[in-house]
Amino acid sequence: MLMLYKWGNGMFLYQLQPAFISNRFDAFTWLFMLTGLPQYLLNNPVACIIADALYYTMPALAYLAAARSQRLLTTVAIGMLMVNWCYLQCYPLYGITSIEGYTGWLLMPLLFIPRSPRTFAFLLLGGRYFFLFFFASAGIWKVVQGGVFYSSQMSGVLLYQHKELFTQQPFGWHAKLLWQVVASGWGYALYVAATLAEIAFVTGFFTKRFDRWLIVVFLLFLFTDHWLMRIPYYETLPWLLTLWFSQRAAKEVPVSSFG
Repeated sequence: MLMLYKWGNGMFLYQLQPAFISNRFDAFTWLFMLTGLPQYLLNNPVACIIADALYYTMPALAYLAAARSQRLLTTVAIGMLMVNWCYLQCYPLYGITSIEGYTGWLLMPLLFIPRSPRTFAFLLLGGRYFFLFFFASAGIWKVVQGGVFYSSQMSGVLLYQHKELFTQQPFGWHAKLLWQVVASGWGYALYVAATLAEIAFVTGFFTKRFDRWLIVVFLLFLFTDHWLMRIPYYETLPWLLTLWFSQRAAKEVPVSSFG
């Protein structure tokens, strides 16, 4: 489904035809660029097609491998991890989006490398805590930085995010609807609601009882973010598996393993 969505919206590398690199300020990116792979994909449609094919077929190969044997799945999962890391290190470098939204695909292959069910469950629960921190920290950051106390914060963000839409298609239904959000108090209300939704994930550090509700909250946040901000963070959806299977995984791992 994700592959079809991205292909239909022209988000494959070969469709985007990257021609320049937007560097990130972190040491790992600089070291990765020394391999020359990000530069090799520039203006190279054949290489981009191969990269797309590898990235989007690896999950299917992992599924087929799981039906054969755990040893084969481990081998494919290692390959998937390498492909995902290379592809997703390159993809955000072309000014398309930020790498934070791809953490699910970057780390999820780790779950399928171990052969022990207990190790799998341990990694699943570890991923769950990472996801809880990933989302809750965003809400805490809004409070610490004071954005949630500034009533014009969301209006300013929307004006900056959609400046092309407001100037090029000002009479379209989307622009008119967004302008109503900007001009009314709904923008601030949505910002406060989003902050509360993010902070709600703190509850997951204390109990797994509300994990299914957190899934609903996250999906509402995801779809609203796409509609309001035009940011499709659907690559984060694999993290929901850590919430869905958390109670089952907890039965495999002793409580002492997590302190």
